[in-house]
This record gives sequence, C-alpha cells and structure tokens, in this order.
Amino acid sequence: MRTPIVVVAILVLGAGLFFVGRASVSKAPVSIPTSSASTVVKASFSPLSVDFSSVVSGWALGTVACQTHFVCLSLSRTTNAGRSWTTSPLPKTLLHLADRRVDGKQSIRYAALYGGGTLNLNVEFANAEDGWIYGSLAAPYRVNGQSSFDFHPVLWSTHDGGVVWTSLPQSWMYRQGAVLALDASSRTVYLMAQNKNDDVTVESSPVGQDRWRAADPKGLYTPAGGGPLSGSFVFSGSRGWLIEGNDRGVSGSAQLSTTGQWIPWTPPCAAVGDGMAVPAASTSKSLIAACVMGGFASPLTSAAPPGAKLGSTWLYESENAGRTFTASTELGPDTEYFGPEVASPSAGTTLITSQGQTLRASFDAGRHWLTVYSGNVMFLHFIDPNEGVALVQRSHRPNRLIMTFDGGHVWLPIPF
Repeated sequence: MRTPIVVVAILVLGAGLFFVGRASVSKAPVSIPTSSASTVVKASFSPLSVDFSSVVSGWALGTVACQTHFVCLSLSRTTNAGRSWTTSPLPKTLLHLADRRVDGKQSIRYAALYGGGTLNLNVEFANAEDGWIYGSLAAPYRVNGQSSFDFHPVLWSTHDGGVVWTSLPQSWMYRQGAVLALDASSRTVYLMAQNKNDDVTVESSPVGQDRWRAADPKGLYTPAGGGPLSGSFVFSGSRGWLIEGNDRGVSGSAQLSTTGQWIPWTPPCAAVGDGMAVPAASTSKSLIAACVMGGFASPLTSAAPPGAKLGSTWLYESENAGRTFTASTELGPDTEYFGPEVASPSAGTTLITSQGQTLRASFDAGRHWLTVYSGNVMFLHFIDPNEGVALVQRSHRPNRLIMTFDGGHVWLPIPF
C-alpha cells in the first residue's frame, strides 16, 4: 500500500518461491503507445514502487541513471517470478513529465524524484493486463522572473499488460494535488485524491475499464495544517478500509461494507489522540495498528491503556473487522511518531518499522520482539502468511528490494 500504499510480488531465490505485493474524466482519455522495445534492466535501477499480480507477473517503477538526464523514469517487469527482469516501455509523454528538471539551476532535481515529502509515483496491477501508474509529479513554472514548481496529479492506465498506456485527466481533482492512493480488489479499483473544494474524493471503476464513478464516502476532509496529505486503502476479502490525514491526525476514514458501500468508520487511534495509523489486515476480521498515545499536541486521554505514558506507542488489535480496537502491548518509545509501516501476515505475527532504521517483528502476539532487518524500510507488505516484500531506502545508492518467504524471520536483498 505508498503509501505510502498495497503491493504484491513473487520472486524466486534459489529453489524458493517468494511473493511480492500487489470519476469522471474531464477530457477524452489519451492512449499512447509505449516508447521502445523491452531491454535488460540497468544496474542503476532504483525502485520506488513494486507490485505483483500473480506468482509470475510483477512490476517495479523506479529511476535509472541515463545519458540525457541525471535520472530517467523506468518500468521493469518480470514474467518468471523475479528470476529476471526487463524494462517495459513507457509512453513518451509520461517520460517527458517525469524526467524534466523542475527547479532551475540551483540543484539537480527531477520530477520523478521529488514528491513534496512523499513517494510521488506508484504502480499497481490487479492482474497481468490491468494496471495503473498514479501519484503526482513536480511541474516547473516562473513567477516574478524566478523559477519555482508545484505538483500535479498523475493517473495512467493500461489494459493490455503495458503495451498501451492511457492518460486519465480527472476534472474534479485539485490541480496542485495528487492521487493519494489507488488499490484494486478482484473486480473494482478505487482511487483517492484531493478535490477542487479542498476535500477528499474517492472514485471507483471496474478493473478492466476506465469508467470512474464517485464512490461517495462521507466526511473526508483535508487537514487544517501540518505535513503533506496522505491516504491509504486496506483490503482483505470482501472488506476494505480507508484513512486519510497527515502528521496532525486523521482527517477522514470509512469502511467498505459487504454490500460494497463505504460507511462511517472510527479509525484505530481516535480515542487516544487520533494519530494517522494505517491498519494492517491479516484476515477480513483481524486488524492491527500502531497508536501513539496523545497524537499531535494532545494530552494523554482516559482511554489510554493502564500505565501508558504520553508519546508511547501501543499495538491495537481488532477481531471484529475494525468496529472496535483494544490495546494489546506497548511497542516502546523508539517507534515512529507518524506513519510506521505495519504488517500482520498471520495471527500473532506483527512486523513494524522503527525510526526508519530497523524492521522489528514479534511472532508471539507481541510478547517478544526481534530486529529482523536493519535499514530504512519505506514500504512493507505481505501477500500470504509466509511471503512478503519491502523496499529499503539507501543514502546515495539505489533503493533495495528485500523479501522474505518464511513469514518475516529472514529478509534477503533481491537484485534487479
């Protein structure tokens, strides 16, 4: 989920298989053929987003070093469970938008690398044919003779496995905003974005078509201040949850009912500070979340667990599809204040990022914790109880893809 954001993929390392993740149009969609034939992935490829739709078919969107620019946007694909990858051509229009320099002569900064504090481009595939690239890209402009830039929403789709990509401008989106989240269930794809009224809108479309319609959850607003707006979808079986806000707390949330309607939902940390905590679902009924006691500039409330201190982080669990959450165990003072990545591949197993430096795991319902990977994990996702994927950000080096196929005990780097 990149979200953060949900990603699924599968890779083979030695003999082991490994899985990895997974409106109204203002103008006529523009279908653009891709720019060139597939080639071997460059060693400089740095993944920003990874998604697998099956055990053999996966995609990674990122950047590569190139001759004409400092970096260029690139899309990689595997059709053999990750044993090898090839580049999949992108439309020239998207490449131009992503590869352009956006801040004049002061530094080397390109649209594909700069997202206003968030990962700005993501890839999502529902199956081998139907996929999307979404997020935001920086756009340069001049004011009073000075170079500056802002951000514009980006949404492209393919329904033939990346042969043709279609640009999908949406008339209702805020021009200087972003597609905050996009995720697909078996038949429906949902997107979340800031609208022109400075609120947040959710739309949906059949997976195999570009027929966007308002999904109409109520009460999704933008924060009054604080950091960049973010949003996430979480799906498990026929159920789904959405949450949006920033470092000051949750601005809106909703739950997808079994009848396919978005209905009001109280997010996990509402009673203890309303921190922006995206839950993880191991089943359609079992969810977990990491809640900071007090949230942003909030006191410790009477709903906090006995003995909890202001600023401490606790694991909250639900076994009734998110209707109620109960404090389980204290995670300690060294978890992230805002936006830790959390995963729960099976009952009693929890993984969480800590201060952007380590990935910790508990395999006994939170009684004991182990550091299972040291590094700045910026994305974490499981597709089944054993197989998961994470992206690791490395200073001055390409991002790294790491995977586990034993339920999170051991994580190994996977080269492209």
